[in-house]
Amino acid sequence: MNRAEAVITINADASTCFDYVTDPANVPGFMAGITQYRPQGKKDRGKGARFDSVADIAGRKFETVLAITDWKDGERMTVASSSGLKLTTSWVFEELDDGTTDVTLVNEYEPPGFFRLMGGMVRSTVEKATAQSLERLKLQGEASTKKAPATKRPAKV
Repeated sequence: MNRAEAVITINADASTCFDYVTDPANVPGFMAGITQYRPQGKKDRGKGARFDSVADIAGRKFETVLAITDWKDGERMTVASSSGLKLTTSWVFEELDDGTTDVTLVNEYEPPGFFRLMGGMVRSTVEKATAQSLERLKLQGEASTKKAPATKRPAKV
């Protein structure tokens, strides 16, 4: 399998980052190339949860069934394909002493069909998408954790 890995520091604690990444509603917003990500049943978090996913790769749509194969609340999650594209996506969340979190994203994949013939281009595309997904996560995750500024109240006289 091919592999792309990237790390980014997010200005939020590990639990907040983990909760954001593992919320299926957020996935299409930050995962580059993912246009749909829907739970197959009521279980949408934790080991064994399954998802119908659609990825847009070079203008071509690929449907994939994904299942969470590893889960440690607040620390890590791995999602692997059970049909469609062959891929495994792993997330690791490491909270730092200053309250920020290093988020590591690893995508292991086997290019589908004719994409195998374009190895270098596919590798470059996946590496860029992996880094782009973390950049989007940082922007969206940090924005979602900011609290609205307190409004000033007039002093009582």
